[in-house]
Amino acid sequence: MHALLLLHPAERSVQMSYQPKVYRDNGGDRQVVADGGTLLVESGGALEIEGAADGLMAVGLAVATYDFAVDGGAVGAHGLGVTIPDNAIILDGMVDVITTCTTAGADAGTMAIHVEGANDIVAAIAVSDVSNPWDAGLHAIVPLGTAATAVKTTAAREITATIAGQEFTAGKFVVFLRYAVSV
Repeated sequence: MHALLLLHPAERSVQMSYQPKVYRDNGGDRQVVADGGTLLVESGGALEIEGAADGLMAVGLAVATYDFAVDGGAVGAHGLGVTIPDNAIILDGMVDVITTCTTAGADAGTMAIHVEGANDIVAAIAVSDVSNPWDAGLHAIVPLGTAATAVKTTAAREITATIAGQEFTAGKFVVFLRYAVSV
């Protein structure tokens, strides 16, 4: 004969166990992210990996957004709120234009993106130029993964978009910069 044990719903929850997907390992000296778990760094937070010692290291990815509806389109430099660390070598990246940029009067206004020096990420070019990177879609940047095109920061630097010539009247794009920190 078999016995059947019926548990009240409140008692059933006590019987079940929960296995977290992110936990402190035995000994407490490392954090583990198990299969199916994620590590979330909230807005304003940062994940820092110390040093550029020999061996394996993480490559950073900086993501910065320009949005005319939020940032406006005035002529001048617009910091995008994302800072690349000191001694970072920007290896490569791209610009993802979500909304095509436009400027007052025949799209003669220019935009450039820089980190360390003028035009080091995207050179200034008029929106009306047939080769401009300000139309919707993915566009290349100056650093292309070679020593000749890489950019090394000499201090912590903010990703900056500079508008010249005419005010921007529309546009939204996301800048992706892949970098490694040297010494």
